[in-house]
Amino acid sequence: MAEAALRDLRLEETVEVARVGHRLALGVQWIDALTQLPVESPAGAAWLSDLEAIGTRPLAQRFEAHSQGRQALRHAGRYRKLLDHTVAEADPLDHAVRAFGMRDPRLAAYAIGQDPRRYVPRRVAFTPVLASGVPPASIVNTRTAWLWPGAAYPLPSRSTGLRGCIRREVSPGVNATVPWARVIATRAGAGPANFNTEAQIGWAHGDDRGEFLLVLGNGAVSGAADLPAALNLNVWVFLPPTLPLFNAADPLASLPLDNAGTAVLNDVLKGMAVPPTYAPQAVRSLSLALGEVRTMSDADLLFV
Repeated sequence: MAEAALRDLRLEETVEVARVGHRLALGVQWIDALTQLPVESPAGAAWLSDLEAIGTRPLAQRFEAHSQGRQALRHAGRYRKLLDHTVAEADPLDHAVRAFGMRDPRLAAYAIGQDPRRYVPRRVAFTPVLASGVPPASIVNTRTAWLWPGAAYPLPSRSTGLRGCIRREVSPGVNATVPWARVIATRAGAGPANFNTEAQIGWAHGDDRGEFLLVLGNGAVSGAADLPAALNLNVWVFLPPTLPLFNAADPLASLPLDNAGTAVLNDVLKGMAVPPTYAPQAVRSLSLALGEVRTMSDADLLFV
């Protein structure tokens, strides 16, 4: 019996098994930097993400919330029109996103009094990957970003860490809190403090009030057989060259914008990279007992 001739399959001979209902423009999964688990919000509150601009073009659009700390932006509606215009003009494609906690997620904009202060807000610029001017029908534009503890973060018992409020002297005898600082703890060596050679063992983001909470994990203790009674630390505070122009009506406008590019996960997305305009202040050295969360003195956190 002769073999049947091969021919191309026609559309009417196929069966639809799936359909793309919408195209993902950008997806972000927010991770707790300490637990490495998806973010959890207090009862009745929510962690929200807002697109504030594509390149230089403003666009206020809230991400859709999904399970496991995931939030998504669809390639549709006003967003699609603005993206098409941006691509046609060959303008920058970076997506500036504000992420923050709110006790009442129905409110349109961030409000200081509504912040549960479980995590410090972030502003991150993501650059999506496009194919022929549109996001591919895949998960290529999903990102992972970390959130660092806020002043009201629920610490486990026997945690080891530091908290405090950062100030800067703006004129003789006049001090002002510095919002959005970055703090890094390093393991002190035998010689003079040296940020470039010492092991970094703790990170913190300052909030709008200048307050920070830095928690040390298991990796803070070296691999010695016996646990030390205390850790010798150097604490490095990084501040912008001048006080941010803080606007109480729009507090997040002064947040530094961390530019993550097209990376799925890097130190910028982790919040471990210091903003390029920030500079280190005079180092503070201390000995911290294990199982202690110490509040640093105002004098230790006052910078010129």
